[in-house]
Amino acid sequence: MDKKRAVDAPADPPTTSESVNDVVPGNLAAAGDPSTPSTPPPQVTPEDLAASFIAMIDQFQAQIPNFQHHDPSDIRRVAAIARFAPDLIVPTIATTMSFAPAAQRNLFDVEANQMAIRKQNAFQPVIQRLTALTDGLQFTVNNGLAEAGAQALDVYTWAKAYARRPDATALHPYVAALSRVVKKVINHRKPKSLATPAPSPTPAPLPQGGQGFLAPTFVPPDRAGEDEFPDHVNKALDRAMED
Repeated sequence: MDKKRAVDAPADPPTTSESVNDVVPGNLAAAGDPSTPSTPPPQVTPEDLAASFIAMIDQFQAQIPNFQHHDPSDIRRVAAIARFAPDLIVPTIATTMSFAPAAQRNLFDVEANQMAIRKQNAFQPVIQRLTALTDGLQFTVNNGLAEAGAQALDVYTWAKAYARRPDATALHPYVAALSRVVKKVINHRKPKSLATPAPSPTPAPLPQGGQGFLAPTFVPPDRAGEDEFPDHVNKALDRAMED
């Protein structure tokens, strides 16, 4: 009798750790079956990214208290006095709060100007981070353009050589257009004799005992100027200048 009951008993139901869907073949794709091709995410265009960046900047700007649009000519004048303002404000606060006649004149808003100092201290790291961000974004964009420019120079080098063939008549107008631009780039590049600075002389040794109060003269190496190009661009230019 016990054996019959064991044969007729139904199978154990799935445990709580198992889902019924796990044993349904039709749900294998939903579970991440590697044999099922996945649809790649849509490509985000530069225009879409730029629009989202602008929206985030608008939101950021809206949170800046008393944000002020400015005339570019005002930046230097305002920054000049702002550089000295903290040294003026701190003792003025002490004077106004400690000397009653100064406070009675109402020439200085202690609370508002204390807030100005707090904003300067709190926002300066934010300003530095934003400056680094904008510089990095500009460099990222320029770096892509520089790489494209180097490749275009190599295309010009090839086209200039191919244009000598009898079947390249249709290529001549394009070579001429590229040649005009390449000449401008070459004229903008600093001559190699000026681009490589002469080695700086070795500083004279310090007198005995002078190391403690005299620092050796250090001349930083010349950095690339605005009319110099990255190495890969200079190499592409050299190839383009070859006959």
